[in-house]
Amino acid sequence: MSRILLIGLLAAAAIALSGAPSNAMPPFAQAYGVNCTVCHTEVPGLNAYGRYVQRTGYAALDPHVLKRSLPLWFGWNPSYDSNNQTPRLQNGNVAFHAIGGIANNDWTYHIQQWITQSNQPGTLDTAWVSYNNLFHRSGHLFFGKIEAPGPSPWSQWMDLANFAPPQIAVGEHTYDLAVNRWGTRFSYVRNSLDAEVGWFGSSAGIGGSSDFANDTDKTVQWKLADANPNYPLELGYYGARGSFPLPEGGTDQFYANGIYAQRDPYHGAPGVLFMYQTAFDGNAGAGAGPAASNAAALELYEPLFKQRAVVTARREFTNDGLGNLTQFGNVDFEYHLARFVHVYVETYLQSHQKPGYRYMLWWTTPLSSVK
Repeated sequence: MSRILLIGLLAAAAIALSGAPSNAMPPFAQAYGVNCTVCHTEVPGLNAYGRYVQRTGYAALDPHVLKRSLPLWFGWNPSYDSNNQTPRLQNGNVAFHAIGGIANNDWTYHIQQWITQSNQPGTLDTAWVSYNNLFHRSGHLFFGKIEAPGPSPWSQWMDLANFAPPQIAVGEHTYDLAVNRWGTRFSYVRNSLDAEVGWFGSSAGIGGSSDFANDTDKTVQWKLADANPNYPLELGYYGARGSFPLPEGGTDQFYANGIYAQRDPYHGAPGVLFMYQTAFDGNAGAGAGPAASNAAALELYEPLFKQRAVVTARREFTNDGLGNLTQFGNVDFEYHLARFVHVYVETYLQSHQKPGYRYMLWWTTPLSSVK
């Protein structure tokens, strides 16, 4: 009851303070004065235009408009998961963000520092800077702790469950295709073409920025997509080639290839997201030898209540090539409750585990008023 009361009080306070609708990046929404549906199906899941803004490192936005708002914002997301070892409300999920551009968006940046995470001291989640004045502003060179090339929903999606294919575990190697990692990425974005390639190392906090030791997973990752920002359908191919140091000694050389398709909700039809991935590990560790794995995910999502909410349903599987086939499923409901306040509820299941449910409230706010 105390959990419900806490969320109710927060929601009531947010409604009392509400004015205009918000965006997942509050300074952007505040500066432009637009509805979140310009970039999002439901925060933080991006539509075709929002994905375009994301892959350009925000350089697609008008730098003069962005000056209307201070590029700082704060977020808090208390959450609960019934299958945690000690199920209880996690109040300590607090993050601080700095996000924006300088020199007419020749340079853009995003920093996210967890102040606390799961009631523990937080770490650095995101820290990148991008130079965007390359190839007539179609080229974007990123440095820092960044998102690796891949489908946008890996990093920006409204479900509470992560996607299984990019995180498949094969023997002693867990893939980190959808994890923010230290490295560099080049993106060429022109009309419908999205071509990206990057090199990535550690996923640790600030200490990972200088971790080039042999015991760190190192990966080259890429993506090629047909992604028109004005058209709801995106089709793409992604891949990775890397090496993983095995705990007992030796190295696992691995590669992955995947295809994906995403179509935003359009003319009354629900949105669809599909991905299929294959991978090969030359040495899965612990005497397992080589392994050829595959994984897939299919999700349908439909906006409701004049795009203030969305309901989603997903089915996934992973096959690690070592005799372990795991199936996953989740159904989510997300609602834009008030200005800067979103509520997320999910029920989920996984092979050989009991079903569970979780929920989260996400409150975000810019740290300044519009100039």
